[in-house]
Amino acid sequence: MNKTEFCKQIDYSLLWQSRSRSSVKKRSEEVLKYGFACLCCFPGDVSIAKEIIGDKASISGVVGFPLGFETIQTKIHESLVAIDNGANELDIVMNIARFKDGDYDYVLDELTQVVEAAKNKKSDCIVKVIIETPHLKDQDELAKACELVIDSGADYVKQATGFATGYDATGNADYTDEMVGPYDNTGIDNLKTIRNIVNDRVKIKASGNPENLDECIYYIQELGVSRIGNDYIVQWLEEAGDDYWQDK
Repeated sequence: MNKTEFCKQIDYSLLWQSRSRSSVKKRSEEVLKYGFACLCCFPGDVSIAKEIIGDKASISGVVGFPLGFETIQTKIHESLVAIDNGANELDIVMNIARFKDGDYDYVLDELTQVVEAAKNKKSDCIVKVIIETPHLKDQDELAKACELVIDSGADYVKQATGFATGYDATGNADYTDEMVGPYDNTGIDNLKTIRNIVNDRVKIKASGNPENLDECIYYIQELGVSRIGNDYIVQWLEEAGDDYWQDK
């Protein structure tokens, strides 16, 4: 794998609450500079990114981000606005609260409606569903979430938003890391388990916390991950230099 091939599997993002127009423009320029696959941003920022990126890379609008509690109609509207503004991909947060309540019919209905609306609007729109793995306590929950994504017709299952927390309004953890079982929630073990669950039925986007480029390459080459979302990629690429890629 060379640097160009690697960068084509990176989803760069700008999902800060305090982001500025200049930061959207800077990240858009970096997508082009490094040849990344995509810039993930809020629907309201898609048009800003589109002015710079054009058709040279993909732009993904996030939907229901980061909590996923919006109504189905709100998520549909948000998806269509993102597409109207120039997005050709969507990263959708499933309704985590409904999922944790065991209301799987609702979650499937939600995802199916949003996926269908997006693809009716733009047939080649790529849809990724964020299942928020830090909130999935065991393999059964992880498997169920993956199956719902597959049944919805989405293109990718994605691990997490980066905003998940195990704490409730009282400040007390409702479960401990030990209760999660053999997973790091978003790490290598979690990705291995997702791969075993989905096989080749849906693509995987890793959005956890890889420690370096070596781990990212392992995700792609050994675990079959198709996209990686990480904010440290540019820093790692600059630190590694071109010599790093000679034996990859």
